[in-house]
Amino acid sequence: MNYVVQFQINIFAIIILIVLNMIIRVKSKLDSFGKRMLKAVMLATAIAIVMEPTTWIFDGAIFPGAFFIEYASNFILFLIGPILCGLMLSYVDYHIFKEPSRLFKKRFYMDLSILTLVILVINVFKPIYFSVDTVTNHFSSGDFKWFHYLVISGFYFYMIYFVLKHRKKTHAYVVKIFLVFFGLPILGMFMQLFDSKLYFSWTAIVLAILVTYIFLETSTNEQDHLTKLYNRQSYEIYLHHLIELNKPFGILLIDLNYFKEINDVHGHHRGDQVLVGFARILDKVFHSKALVSRLGGDEFMIILENKDLEVDAYADEIHNLLIKSIDPLLKSLSFSYGYQSYINDMTVDDLYNFADKKMYMYKTAYKKEMLV
Repeated sequence: MNYVVQFQINIFAIIILIVLNMIIRVKSKLDSFGKRMLKAVMLATAIAIVMEPTTWIFDGAIFPGAFFIEYASNFILFLIGPILCGLMLSYVDYHIFKEPSRLFKKRFYMDLSILTLVILVINVFKPIYFSVDTVTNHFSSGDFKWFHYLVISGFYFYMIYFVLKHRKKTHAYVVKIFLVFFGLPILGMFMQLFDSKLYFSWTAIVLAILVTYIFLETSTNEQDHLTKLYNRQSYEIYLHHLIELNKPFGILLIDLNYFKEINDVHGHHRGDQVLVGFARILDKVFHSKALVSRLGGDEFMIILENKDLEVDAYADEIHNLLIKSIDPLLKSLSFSYGYQSYINDMTVDDLYNFADKKMYMYKTAYKKEMLV
């Protein structure tokens, strides 16, 4: 119970990370490189928060394996600092430049982590940052422990410089959020330097993650307000995400036939009901198989990652569900569609234009058929 009281801040912080991870999984199904980076930051922070009390709890403990736990937990805690800094800066770098390839070239800012790992390996044979007595299992700071904290604090200040240097490449409010993102850990670090029992060094990062998620990752709604499908912005985010990862995919553009007549004859409210009903059918057909979005009006876009793709089979399934509908307008509703697979070096506009041309050709053929 004493440890629960002593490390209650760490416990609350880990609970926040768990709840936040659950919220991201349940509320936000749209994947992106930025969210993956933020999840990596959360994981590294969680490891640090768990390792910190472990180093205290097992300090001086005597039982088989206690020395290994004490040494390993301190080893990981020293290493996780620069790793976390690199991940945080990578997250910010991506938000500013939107170029994953840039991060790979920079090795996700892990150079200091590699340096720290080398020093820690040497530390096993010749104490530099810390030592653990093999008899008493007590931790002792090394003569150059100050160098580690100098490196970490220097990294955080560099991150602030990085944000200010590239502030014109993003919005002013984003710059302020990133300054908080880096500023809170610095504040927590200084507070813990004055009193080692104030465990704010790592937990301050949790608060920074929470602020960043609220203001950056949930600043826009992913859903279309009417149909509850994904909206155009979500479609564009996921499209860029797949292109960045070089994943094979294609887009299926669907446009309703004679939808304007439905609005003119039956009114816009009735037209909205048709859109909602059609959206439910799309969700039923492509549920968990693809990202379904409404671009606007009666235009829908589906991103398909299935390699063994039969677009006509999907179209037939949509048509059959429309016929089975109890709504007479949905029962008589028809649609046109065009599919285009993504080819390397194809622009987003090219991808859409090819699908749009195929859809228009389908619509033209359909109207000619109706006139015969």
